[in-house]
Amino acid sequence: MGTVAYIVEIDIISILVLLIVRYGNAPLALLQRSSRSFQRLINFSILFCILNTTGHLLPDTNIPALRIINCLKIISCISMGCSWFLTVFYTLSTTASKLRKWYIVIIIPSVLVSVFAIVETFSHLTDGPTGLHPVVWIFLNILSILYIVAACILSGTSARKNRNRLHRRSLYIRSFAMLFPLFSLVAQAQFMEMPITSPAFVVTILFLHFQEMSQRISVDAVTGLNNTNKLSSYLERITQSQNPAKRLFFMDIETDNFKAMEKKHGEEAAVVALRKMAAFLRQQCSSRGIFLARYGRNSFAIVCECNDYSEIEAFTNKLTKESKTNNDLAQGPWPITFSIYCAEFGTPETKTIDAMLDYSRSNCIKPPTPLA
Repeated sequence: MGTVAYIVEIDIISILVLLIVRYGNAPLALLQRSSRSFQRLINFSILFCILNTTGHLLPDTNIPALRIINCLKIISCISMGCSWFLTVFYTLSTTASKLRKWYIVIIIPSVLVSVFAIVETFSHLTDGPTGLHPVVWIFLNILSILYIVAACILSGTSARKNRNRLHRRSLYIRSFAMLFPLFSLVAQAQFMEMPITSPAFVVTILFLHFQEMSQRISVDAVTGLNNTNKLSSYLERITQSQNPAKRLFFMDIETDNFKAMEKKHGEEAAVVALRKMAAFLRQQCSSRGIFLARYGRNSFAIVCECNDYSEIEAFTNKLTKESKTNNDLAQGPWPITFSIYCAEFGTPETKTIDAMLDYSRSNCIKPPTPLA
């Protein structure tokens, strides 16, 4: 009875967590196909936990009810795997035409195994024991593993091909996160009585939901500037719709000696320094058409379209001149200085966002101030 109580408690906690995630995901499910598939994944996970709890509370003598519950658990597990794959596919796909091409291939295995489980259940509805038929168990595990592995491969492949490093990291995180429930399926086969799979799916769903929400945050909490998420989406958009009459430049402004100063003066002083630097840059970038974001621990990004490189030189000279007379920078936790790196998008060396970010680090137009 102790084990049953433990399993029921785990399922109840899982249901409560999933309901919270479902509530948070509900507004997005009305707008996005990927969020709708994610919502179905949550719904099937809730259904599985309810069925699992119900099955443990019923007496062992109620064979028909236990067999029907086990059958529904199989269908919910398969639907969870399918919804998982569709969530990843919709997240990465920009059009539904690819899905229509492969929809039958994706869905048919789930339908076949579900039908087989239903037929096997009602053919032996009153026969004991109530455990899964070995063939159904094998098909269930193979199909679930295939869906999760396919989702991992799809996400990992997309990450490897993505040429924007700011977005690539989230794709790799999504791919590796899905390995957790995959390993739980393998562990569950060795420890049948332990509640492993359900908590693993719940934790992973919760993690992916938090990651999705964090990617929708576009403001840096420390400085109030645009953050890396906003910078990534802005670079994606502007590089695809660039004004042909102008040249696109990326400037990486890095606070000098930040790590050493943070170690010397403390984290609170470092936050103050970042805010003073952000306020200075915001004041200097008040002109229209300049995008400013905090990029990295102590770096800031400026993206702008110019007619000529001389405008970048003039802007750099303005930043350098103004910084020398700015009281906030001089009277901060330490005298705040910075270095500037720059790259132009669309040259033979910078045809992708990744290449532009890499090239900017090799093109220093204002060297760092040495540590005194």
